[in-house]
Amino acid sequence: MKVKFDKKEVRDIIISVIVLSIVFSYPEILSSPEFFLTSLFVVGFAFMGHELSHRFVANKLGYFAKYEMWSQGLFFALLFAIFTNGQVIFAAPGAVVFSSLWVFKRPRKEEVGLIGLSGPLFNIIIAFVFALIPMGIFKYAALINAWLAIFNLIPFPPLDGQKIFFWNKKIWFLLITISIGIFSFLNLF
Repeated sequence: MKVKFDKKEVRDIIISVIVLSIVFSYPEILSSPEFFLTSLFVVGFAFMGHELSHRFVANKLGYFAKYEMWSQGLFFALLFAIFTNGQVIFAAPGAVVFSSLWVFKRPRKEEVGLIGLSGPLFNIIIAFVFALIPMGIFKYAALINAWLAIFNLIPFPPLDGQKIFFWNKKIWFLLITISIGIFSFLNLF
């Protein structure tokens, strides 16, 4: 299946990356505006890798998939960042939605689990790689990716964790343990 991006999807991804970069760099960007560029690169890579992993796996399994922004989720993410001075990050910018091109094909539990797994797994792998050099931008990138994995592994709908937990509790437990382990390790330094 050929993967095409339409203008709306590209716009949604760009807006989501910019807003998330502000959220993750707040309040540091107030005193150091150049930190926004670091956040734009790190958060953009983590977020796009996560969402495009979902999209790629869904396409490989024969589903139409695309990213759809959730404007209210981005707005609330900004509010949380501002009103908690960056201490609480709760971001639900949107999601990759997928559907079958065939009327009678419904996704199996395993397929939904694999699509859900792909995003957090991307973040865990990137967090692990960057955690090997726990300083500067590498530590920041590892923390962002570990946090995204942990948040997305919360086992409540519509998060990825619910899909994975419903499909395979052992895999979910392994992923959440690794994510928390990486995040905790990075916070020791």
